[in-house]
Amino acid sequence: MSRFLQFTVDEALAGRGDTLKETAIGAAVFDRPADYDPRIDPIVRVEARRLRAKLDRYYSTAGAADPIRIDYKRGGYTPAFAPRSDSAPATPRGMKTIAVLPFSNLSPDPADAFFGDGLTQELIHALTRLPDLRVIAWSSMARLRDAGQSPAEIAAKLPVDAILEGSVRRAGNRVRITAGLIDAASSVYRWTGAYERELADLFAVQEELARSLATVLQVRLESQSGSAQASSPECVEAYSLYLRGRVEWNRRTEEGLRQSIVFYQRAAAKDPECAFAYAGLADAYSLLCDFGYEPPPKAMPLAREAALRALELNPTLAEAHVSLGYLLALHDWNWALGERHYRRAIELNPGYVTAHHWYGCDMLALLGRHDEARAEIETAVALSPLEPVIRETEAYMHLLARRFDEAERATRRLIHDAPGYYKAHTCLGRVLASRGEYGEAVEHLERGRGLAGGIPSLVAALCHVRGMKGDRSEAERLLAELESLAAHRHVSGVAFCLANAGLGRDDIALTWLEQACEQREPSVTHIGVHPAYDSLREHPRFRAQLRRIGLAA
Repeated sequence: MSRFLQFTVDEALAGRGDTLKETAIGAAVFDRPADYDPRIDPIVRVEARRLRAKLDRYYSTAGAADPIRIDYKRGGYTPAFAPRSDSAPATPRGMKTIAVLPFSNLSPDPADAFFGDGLTQELIHALTRLPDLRVIAWSSMARLRDAGQSPAEIAAKLPVDAILEGSVRRAGNRVRITAGLIDAASSVYRWTGAYERELADLFAVQEELARSLATVLQVRLESQSGSAQASSPECVEAYSLYLRGRVEWNRRTEEGLRQSIVFYQRAAAKDPECAFAYAGLADAYSLLCDFGYEPPPKAMPLAREAALRALELNPTLAEAHVSLGYLLALHDWNWALGERHYRRAIELNPGYVTAHHWYGCDMLALLGRHDEARAEIETAVALSPLEPVIRETEAYMHLLARRFDEAERATRRLIHDAPGYYKAHTCLGRVLASRGEYGEAVEHLERGRGLAGGIPSLVAALCHVRGMKGDRSEAERLLAELESLAAHRHVSGVAFCLANAGLGRDDIALTWLEQACEQREPSVTHIGVHPAYDSLREHPRFRAQLRRIGLAA
């Protein structure tokens, strides 16, 4: 039985005076070290914020020109000269979008941080079952970790109505968890709770948290039986390793993908029935192949084995359905069955960003269903607005739909926000090349290459654009570089197809395309819609490959 301490401030927020309705069901005091600093305790911070809110209301009601604002971080106070707006609503806004900040680690061991990450991930998963609530994805919230930003600053970056923050403190086999729901507009706590559990029950707390938040937010909480419950991990340590793998995987670099496999394998070794770990392995092997780092005959069987194992262990795990959907579409070209798995994943977990992301860009867009693809990517961006990978895909979808102006605007915004993200530059280079603006396209492709290194696909893109621009000698040099890379690593036939197409060697390009299709390179599935293949599009051999892939009648 967990011990639970809860405060609610509904009456205060609703403008019914200063009375705070407080309910205490039990009390738990965690053992604190001698050097304990109360200013970092979330419960103390709750009380400080609550006091600040009461003082704000008192002075604004009295018409004071200089209300006192408690600075809970410094423990003092500062004058605030901006009076409260009389137009502020008297009752709380109906909150429809929530951000869950990664729970901070108050344990002495920094390695315990991933226990908090695991709880945060599971809580996000649980909250996606609230039909009237949109939950910002983990990938965006992780970027705000340790930023020390106020709720108002977070609300300025993210379109949210409420922010949930919390902490985890581990001592032996016991874990203390605190959480607080903050109104983004007023920075006032609407609810706080504290739980003390055995370590093995860490993830069970998310069910209680979700129910408490559903009550406070006045939204429906659907049944806890079935898929959502079945998706909860059993082993805390294994899930923590899985999360560390996802962090590496989300870097989308060769080093990150390979390092993610190490963490997933360690998670599977810790808990052989951890379905999350096998889904992660499937996604890592798939992207290693998709990005051209490993040949399909080597990577895809490993990806398939891991995806099927994940589904065998947990048929209701959304991540596993996405992993298999990706393989079925981009490797097997079984578009109908792949779509069934994507749609099942979204049904199981509407807040899983990768489901919307890959369903939009790696299926719908490739089939020419651009309006549907755009809707899925817009959902992904809304769920993870700070993630460069998602935002670059938004621009790429515009490119495939030949909305070049929108694609350019989206990539330039991304370059402004994430100048060090290489795909922002390379995507803009591809957009400009599609409009015939080869000079500036080369500049951005070179910038992207400078950030990412000698990735074969970027060398091929530069060769293609240089050839289209008329810089034949430089294009020949880049083609030689590509051939040199192929001597000691895998280089996709698609890369050689594009390089030769830029040089006007259509027959050679088509031969390489046919070889890539024979190898079932995932990137061949883009040929139906990508403008870079326009010079080959009407050739009978090209049309034959479209039919082979299932992209043409």
